[in-house]
Amino acid sequence: MIIFDYNQVAISNLMEQIGSSPKATIDESLVRHMILNTMRTYNKRFKATHGPEVVIACDNRHYWRRDVFVNYKSNRKKARENSGFDWNTIFECLKKVKDELAENSPYKVIDVEGAEADDVIGALVMKYAATEKVMILSSDKDFAQLQKFPNVEQYSPILKKYIKEPFPAVQLKQLIIRGDKGDGIPNILSPDGVFVEGGRQRPITEAKIINWLNTPPEE
Repeated sequence: MIIFDYNQVAISNLMEQIGSSPKATIDESLVRHMILNTMRTYNKRFKATHGPEVVIACDNRHYWRRDVFVNYKSNRKKARENSGFDWNTIFECLKKVKDELAENSPYKVIDVEGAEADDVIGALVMKYAATEKVMILSSDKDFAQLQKFPNVEQYSPILKKYIKEPFPAVQLKQLIIRGDKGDGIPNILSPDGVFVEGGRQRPITEAKIINWLNTPPEE
């Protein structure tokens, strides 16, 4: 099974087309061609080893994580507003291409209410990795934790290389402890709203990280 992280693949292709100019016109036909060509290229590359089935995992407009943690990805919204790009037009273009793929392509397009591509990919890996090879096409470091399952590989179309994690359980625990600024999630010593309020996180030393990696979470 070959799984594409749709937003990652689509946005990277779109940004390649419009460059760094917020005033650049979005050529919908070119964006569509670039997305399809990227998928065709990697399908051709990996289908011999990972099978012919291709799944496109999508981010739904509503995230369940934002219901749980109100500051989830709030800094991304602010960054988009300050970028100068017309993100409404960008997302409309990407949605149109996604809908066309669902209607006209042989690929399976999965968009679940309240879920992100992460959820879709995680569920597919847990269901199918025991019996078949799974290739995840994404640059997202969060997928490294899925390498704890057999037959799971990840390749970054942006970096043009495999992402390999020899200790996925350790990587996940470190990510939880350190937080993820890109997603607006502070480290475990800092208050929930530290990024939104423009504050600084409490530092965590490497010595603490090493100690906590071997400490039960409840302690």
